[in-house]
Amino acid sequence: MPTYYLEVEKIGTQCRFHLKWGKNQCLPRIIISYSELVSKSYDEWQLSYLNYYRHVSIANALRGKVQSSGSFSLSNVDWHEKLREAEEKLIREFNFWLRSPELYELWEEVKRSARLISIESKSLDPSSVHIDLLINCSDDLLCLPWEAWKLHDEFAALNTVRIARSFSSSKEILPPKTRRQPRVLAIFGDETGLSFQHDREAMQILSRLAEIHSLCWDSNTANKINPKQKICNAIADEQGWDILFFTGHSDQTNLTVGKLLVAPQHSLTMSDLEPYLLQAKEKGLQIAIFNSCNGTAIAAWLLSKVGIPQAIAMREPIHNLAAQSFLVQFLKNLAQHHDAHTSMFEACRYLQEERLTFPSVYLIPSLFRYPDAPLFQIPSKGINAFIKRVLPKPLQAIALSTLLAISLIPSFQEWMLDRRVWLQAYYRQQTQRIPNESPPVLLVQIDETSLQKAAIADPYPMDRLYLAQLVDHLASQKAQIIGIDYLLDRSHRNRKDGKDDAQSDRSLGQAIQNGVNQQNETWFVLTSVYSEGNWLETLPEIASNNGSVDGHIHMSVQYLPLVQSDVPKLPFTYLLAGLHRFRQTQKLRSPLTPNENLFTQISDKLRLQGKTFRNLISPKAQMSPITDFAQGAISQSWLHPIVDFSIPPDRIYQTIPAWQLLQNKSQILDSQIVIISANYSEAGIFKQGEDSFVQPAAVRYWLQQSASTKLRESYTGGEVQAYAVHHFLRDRYVVPIPDSWMVMVFLTGGAILVGFWQPRSQRQVYIVLGASLSLYILVSIEMYISGGVILPIVLPAIATIIYCLPKLWTS
Repeated sequence: MPTYYLEVEKIGTQCRFHLKWGKNQCLPRIIISYSELVSKSYDEWQLSYLNYYRHVSIANALRGKVQSSGSFSLSNVDWHEKLREAEEKLIREFNFWLRSPELYELWEEVKRSARLISIESKSLDPSSVHIDLLINCSDDLLCLPWEAWKLHDEFAALNTVRIARSFSSSKEILPPKTRRQPRVLAIFGDETGLSFQHDREAMQILSRLAEIHSLCWDSNTANKINPKQKICNAIADEQGWDILFFTGHSDQTNLTVGKLLVAPQHSLTMSDLEPYLLQAKEKGLQIAIFNSCNGTAIAAWLLSKVGIPQAIAMREPIHNLAAQSFLVQFLKNLAQHHDAHTSMFEACRYLQEERLTFPSVYLIPSLFRYPDAPLFQIPSKGINAFIKRVLPKPLQAIALSTLLAISLIPSFQEWMLDRRVWLQAYYRQQTQRIPNESPPVLLVQIDETSLQKAAIADPYPMDRLYLAQLVDHLASQKAQIIGIDYLLDRSHRNRKDGKDDAQSDRSLGQAIQNGVNQQNETWFVLTSVYSEGNWLETLPEIASNNGSVDGHIHMSVQYLPLVQSDVPKLPFTYLLAGLHRFRQTQKLRSPLTPNENLFTQISDKLRLQGKTFRNLISPKAQMSPITDFAQGAISQSWLHPIVDFSIPPDRIYQTIPAWQLLQNKSQILDSQIVIISANYSEAGIFKQGEDSFVQPAAVRYWLQQSASTKLRESYTGGEVQAYAVHHFLRDRYVVPIPDSWMVMVFLTGGAILVGFWQPRSQRQVYIVLGASLSLYILVSIEMYISGGVILPIVLPAIATIIYCLPKLWTS
């Protein structure tokens, strides 16, 4: 909440005002004449105040020694009416002076902030919505009722602006001590003419929240020995105190600042108490409360000389019953975990409502504090208090709910994932974390040049005689595994141009079978798709019974095609990698049995080892139950491994145009899997062009590194399939943790932080949150490479800022 700092310096008959706030923001210094009417009204009010409490029927029970005012008593004078009139005159003259035209800009600035904060925080707890105005004024202005300055208006709540007296000091402000419960020392002084029984009972309001120790003067002879030393020793207790209460007679003195009457004929001056109070401050004393008379000088001395962060004192004599009412209300609010300023404000407001009994007493209490010291507050305990503390405010809840909803939008997830993989590509290059292995896939691309050289005018569908040439050539080069990324489910016998009488089907089928029958035994993976309730499979005259298997080519650009228990077909890329691994580790009888299905022969071999085709590769290639449920029930890709485009394409596959392959005797490595795929604009299964995709951001990054590829605009399905084959072969499974999950994890961590951490300053909040988020980003980027896990960055960070910053600022 905003805090304003006002310096008011009285020099002769002039007063200089200087308002500051924020970071180096301030108004120009303003000089106005001091109103003598204010001094006169204050003197008249003070006289009426003292006369009233001397003559009221509740007896002369002021907690201080009041010097004679020189007035005389009249039994028929209406003292209550005189005091009421004096009070109204004082407040009127005081506010009239502060409404001087020269101060317009000053109080308008404060009122403007008060209006804004009231409007913006209507949904919040009113007791937590306020502006602090800390006034540092000359000593001869301390007696004035600054708390009665009417800075609110009809647009702001009455308690929006809280006024306290501030002091600067060279003393170090120590952080509060961490204790299981606050420790309270309550000193009850000389009761001559008074009764503190109600005060002692009132202290029990805090008994369940704080550890209370009371020191009372006892009339028994045994306890009268050196009562002053007993109090001093208690103040300097080794365990320290959080709150120091004093109840009794007190007064200001010229030489020793002030004195406390602790027993009949026994008093302690501030000079006497100074060394003990200094020890108490070092051990964590946060606030001193003097529920006694004339405490202005005492409170000012405690802050400026001793260095205690806060003090509450009565600026005038106060009646015993009024002091007890103040104490009860103050402690009740403190027990409700309000801070010391709010608790004092609410107690004063209660006294104002009881002005028929205790007129003008609400003007007496004042809070003295350091500008940078946190206000004392008893921390909430228990599960209910924890829940109340960590629950987001309405606007926060709306923002966080919106963030969670956005995190569940599939298109947004894919967009964020694309940018995240780009970040990993950049990180790989900058840190030289690029794999050194040779590419395991040879991508034979039928491109525009290949179509021109082969005189293929219409590649939709692709000429199967041309495919047969490629198969013959690859088989002759002893390729072990060949994948044909073309759907071969329809015969070309009935082509519209009438030029094909199924000769191309037979030629491609013969080329495949010849590759299977040769000594090297080339195996083939052909494609199938699911359409309108049926699987479209390779024609029998093309497929080889003992040398080819069909795999489906359903996959997205970003996610790996996983093995699914409810899908009879295995992914095309999974079969390519699986057959390759099988050939590297197992041997079938050679030559293959001509009439027995290749799939069956391999399955029989695997069955002897307790395996099947579906678990031939890593279990991570299987779709997990969570992923399966999320995709089917809520259209989410939770924990679905992605295609890792952060690895450069030249580490995934080697490309060669089809025309170049046919002209050259290229050497194919035994470890390479060959994929024949399209790289022309018309390529597609059900419609032309659907096999070309917008380049993923990471792929675009890598292609921009080379002059030969930087002008490319699209990416082909064959290239995406090559990435999938690589991941299956190298067991490269990068699993994305859902944004919504990490947002919830961060909010849980934020709730723990908010619930248990008490920051010392907003700067500390910035440092801790900034360092934590920076460390998380570094860990997230590194885990992607070394652990195969994608931890989302942007949305969890935004959620942390939305939730944690406002709550930690407030605390």
